Amino acid sequence: MSGGSLHGMAPNAKRAFLSTVILGVVAAAIYTFAVAPAIATLARERTRLEGLKDSQRRMTIDLKTAGTVQKTLEDLEAEMKPFAEAELTPLLGSYAMRAKSLLDPLTVGAGLVDVEYSEEPTRKLPVPMPMPKQLHARAAVRIGARGSYQGIASFLLMLEKNFPLVSLQAMQIQSQNAPGKQSAVLMLEWPTKGAVTRK
Repeated sequence: MSGGSLHGMAPNAKRAFLSTVILGVVAAAIYTFAVAPAIATLARERTRLEGLKDSQRRMTIDLKTAGTVQKTLEDLEAEMKPFAEAELTPLLGSYAMRAKSLLDPLTVGAGLVDVEYSEEPTRKLPVPMPMPKQLHARAAVRIGARGSYQGIASFLLMLEKNFPLVSLQAMQIQSQNAPGKQSAVLMLEWPTKGAVTRK
């Protein structure tokens, strides 16, 4: 529209036209400086929110996995505990006293009576090459007891379960007058520390 035609317009039409132009310019400025940046910001925030949701999903999976891993580690530690604690250490300088402290609950549970412990000579193990810093040996403990065949077998089963590295080297059962009371002698060997070869 030319400037001449604007002069020829009625004042009300001129005001309406100028209001429309001004409103158009204001609307364009609002869109350019407010709405368009807000839309761009909204798009960026939506992308960021999706990223955060993905991170949260991954963290939730990691937390669930961590719980499973923790449970697996606890199970493995429980399985390995008898092996980690298998080494026999002297109690007041005696392997027989340590064996007594460990085995008395098992002998009571198996119904064995008159249990006696005695220490036998320690057996050295072959030395591997190269020679390790710490050598190991087998501490022998002799156990004499009376009980039923079932009690003796029950004791050996509990021994195997609780002390998997203990080996039964010899066993002698001598029958007595009462069938429920057999006399048994068991020779057990435990892993133990031997000499230290170097500092």
